[in-house]
Amino acid sequence: MDYADTNFLVAAHFEVPGHTDVVERYLRRSTRPFVVGELAELECRSVFARKEHRADGEAWRALTARLDAGDWHREPVSWERVMAKARELIDRHSPRIQVGSLDTLHVAAALVAGCSTFLSFDVQSNARVLAASTRLKVWPELSAAEKGRR
Repeated sequence: MDYADTNFLVAAHFEVPGHTDVVERYLRRSTRPFVVGELAELECRSVFARKEHRADGEAWRALTARLDAGDWHREPVSWERVMAKARELIDRHSPRIQVGSLDTLHVAAALVAGCSTFLSFDVQSNARVLAASTRLKVWPELSAAEKGRR
């Protein structure tokens, strides 16, 4: 399964130069189940409302329609399991990888959901680096700079 980070979902619903066309190609070719964790969904609710200047804009309705129809899988957050996994990730990786709590929770949610791929464009937060360090496949692939942070 593929776990969609918030920035991937933003690029799927808004024109993001250099990302939207790549996301559209990925979605057309992918045959694996596509997971949207409740954490990413909540974050999208905030980002989409800011981008559309309203809480129930067209992009938000499109995302929720995909989730409600089952085209994309809405993954409930099992907070106990996700928090335990996040603590494990912090204990194991924080000495080497600087990553924020929310991004750690996204990676933990992907692992708890049984995902094998982490879809994210966020090259600044180290979430992609953390995901790769847990043996999740990261898409797009890590840059040379990100590989150096592992």
